[in-house]
Amino acid sequence: MNTFGDLVLSQTALQDYVECPRRFELRYLRQLNWPALETRQALELESSMERGHEFHHLLHQHAMGVPAEVLGATIDDEVMVGWWRNYLEWQERNLPLERYPELSLTTSFTGSDETEPVLLMAKYDLVTRLADGTLLIVDWKTGRPQRRSILAERLQTVVYRYVLSRAGDWLNGGSPIEAERIRMTYWYAIDSTTVDFDYDSEAWERDERRLASIIGSIRAEIQGRYEFPKTPDERACRFCTYRSLCERGVEAGIVDGIGDLNFGLSKPDGLAGEPDLEDLDASLSFDLDDLGEVSF
Repeated sequence: MNTFGDLVLSQTALQDYVECPRRFELRYLRQLNWPALETRQALELESSMERGHEFHHLLHQHAMGVPAEVLGATIDDEVMVGWWRNYLEWQERNLPLERYPELSLTTSFTGSDETEPVLLMAKYDLVTRLADGTLLIVDWKTGRPQRRSILAERLQTVVYRYVLSRAGDWLNGGSPIEAERIRMTYWYAIDSTTVDFDYDSEAWERDERRLASIIGSIRAEIQGRYEFPKTPDERACRFCTYRSLCERGVEAGIVDGIGDLNFGLSKPDGLAGEPDLEDLDASLSFDLDDLGEVSF
């Protein structure tokens, strides 16, 4: 079983903890593999996720300098043809040539109480420098576009910006990166819409307090050997690998309607939304973290 000092916490791990501490314990501390299908249409889901992986790989190759016409000639999927066309048009207008794809950064995090540090990790689809010196984080998404209010609460938004500010100084000539010089964009392949987030010192401090609170809770439960509780919202269990282990049903939820990136959050109508396909990598039995924890 992992101890606190063994952990390298990504946004996926932290989101798991926030949504269900028990899921975090089983996956990251006990490292328990549990044979549960995620959905009744498992093959359909796997096919959709494979398409997302292929598209993500295309964008990586393009950022590395492979000509667009060469890559485009390899696409024989009608859906991906549309995504690729949207990408080429958007990146031509919005992205400079200096690009850092598949970038991984880590930083030691202690919080304000200077307790035992833990490594905080972010794996970016793309980081690029704009003409004004701003560092732009781009995250490719193949699900449905999400509301800004939902994305603002996701730990991906928190971790990605915070870690870049702490560990990205080598992108800034060795100098610390001011929060005001960081932006983040979620780009959606289906219609080329974006959701954009600026950053500033106030948001940075708010993110640090939130991370310190979450990580402090994890530390306290591990060191105090407390029981990691199951989420009280059983609707969040529909797509969880450990659903049957926790005696919260055997048959999974269905793929239809997956797309709302507010798993564990409240909608205006009070219903918990399903995660989109990118989020499901946190609990799939065919663990996508083994492929580099990509976030399409």
